[in-house]
Amino acid sequence: MTENKKVYLLPGRKGKLNGFIGTLLLNMGYDVYGREIDGEFDDLRISKQIEIIQNDLKNGFWDKNAIIIGSSYGAYLFMHSILDIEKISGKILFFSPVLGKSRILPNRPVSYPPRARKLLEYRNSNRLPKIDIEVHTGLDDPICDPQLAEKIILGIEHSKLTIVEGASHQLDKDYIKNVLIKFLSR
Repeated sequence: MTENKKVYLLPGRKGKLNGFIGTLLLNMGYDVYGREIDGEFDDLRISKQIEIIQNDLKNGFWDKNAIIIGSSYGAYLFMHSILDIEKISGKILFFSPVLGKSRILPNRPVSYPPRARKLLEYRNSNRLPKIDIEVHTGLDDPICDPQLAEKIILGIEHSKLTIVEGASHQLDKDYIKNVLIKFLSR
């Protein structure tokens, strides 16, 4: 069997497919596909963004060899895209995912994305999809609340959550590179 060399990437808002993660993947010999949450796509309603991502996944990334990587708001859109699908094959890696309302911290605005409570509602009713997912987020991340990440991600049957001490929303580039290498080799 040949190794899958295709990755579906959903970077955070204003992130690019040829940004840091995408470039690392390209340098490792992977073909990078996905959506940039920028421009026209960012202007769409969340329901349309979800529909487009679902179609992308069904038309090329919906099998046991699929590799999906999401960062920040891109991970949020991916999670909403698969909520009503019982089982997703393939492997999924998230960096600093938005999972709902941000932490309330002094001198910081609160981020409240559309459908902010939905993932937690699915978690509380044991309806999160069964996926093979690995998540890395910073302990000091103001956008991805580590406590919310524990509640949601650890509610997924085949999940691995790493909370990085001393890290904020932008994880260290060497850390991301090392995680990618390990993740793609398993």
